[in-house]
Amino acid sequence: MNRIIKILGVAKSSIYYQSRPYPKRKKIVKKCLSDTVKAHIRSISTKKSTYGTPRVRAILKRDYGVTLSKYMVHRFMKEEDLLLKRFRTRGNSRTHTGKIAVDKSNTRWASDITSIKCWNGQKLRLAFVIDCCDRSIISWKAGLHIQGCDIEIMVQDAIFERFGESLPPKGQLQLLHDNGSEYIEKNLRKSLKKWNIQDCNTPTYSPQSNGMCEALNGTFKRDYVFENCLDNPRVVMAQIQSWVDEYNNFAPHSALKMKTPKEYFNFQIAA
Repeated sequence: MNRIIKILGVAKSSIYYQSRPYPKRKKIVKKCLSDTVKAHIRSISTKKSTYGTPRVRAILKRDYGVTLSKYMVHRFMKEEDLLLKRFRTRGNSRTHTGKIAVDKSNTRWASDITSIKCWNGQKLRLAFVIDCCDRSIISWKAGLHIQGCDIEIMVQDAIFERFGESLPPKGQLQLLHDNGSEYIEKNLRKSLKKWNIQDCNTPTYSPQSNGMCEALNGTFKRDYVFENCLDNPRVVMAQIQSWVDEYNNFAPHSALKMKTPKEYFNFQIAA
């Protein structure tokens, strides 16, 4: 070793390993939320217990003017046990590469029917029309039974809501739906053609092809139906309009950059 060191012309101390202590780490001061902000988060979670971190953070910024990182909101909600519990289920192995969402409002609407089971054992059927751009629930219809004529009236209400007394321009608007018996009725299809609406149905046994409506079914039941009184169909029907108004005007949507459907629709009109 001494010969090698002499030939290389290096110091002997550079050959042997010398252990050095690790430098002391800087202690990061944990930021604490103020009592006012904590009260705001508790108030939002108390009002809507199904809202997760993104929605709570968006409402804090919109309604209270408080801007926080998602990590701080998530940490406090986790400490207070306010987070949602996730239940993962295995999805369909069939790949779906189509895109349901569109870039402009009033170019594609989607419709579906879901069931709400009341506490007295009766089932209420709820049909709705949503816009595939701004995600607004434009019109809805509920009853113990839904027929093709009910869907026809619901679409008429949606046309009046968005276009007033006039009809949509020819070739502009599509209506996406599944192959339920209510939607494939001949009279309904004739009416859609008369109203300049292109009739689009999804492939059979493919709920993912109408995934926007299926997602709304889950969100609507989680945030509103399961959180309220469901004594009988009459009680449920009396609450649906308030649920729809809150969904359109209050609830932030992740696909809309945490804007509400109403805010995003107004933004589309202004643009």
